[in-house]
Amino acid sequence: MWMREDIKKRIIEKVETVVERIEFIDGHLSDGIVGDRILRKAIYKEFQEAVDAASDVCVMVRRWLNSSAKDDYSNIDFLMRYPGI
Repeated sequence: MWMREDIKKRIIEKVETVVERIEFIDGHLSDGIVGDRILRKAIYKEFQEAVDAASDVCVMVRRWLNSSAKDDYSNIDFLMRYPGI
């Protein structure tokens, strides 16, 4: 299926954001997080940004498939049921 280059670029950027955030979390998640409020907040923020970027990818892919984007849950459900994805 044909995809506009600008949309493809944005999707790649968002996926890179997800990967970067997950790598940060993986590298800093430890037993020490329980006693370090700042690190817990940083991990939470990184996780939140990863989820937001993943949600943005779902919206862009759904629009690319000529389907109107809705809320996060229905976008994910739509993509899970879409043939070929």
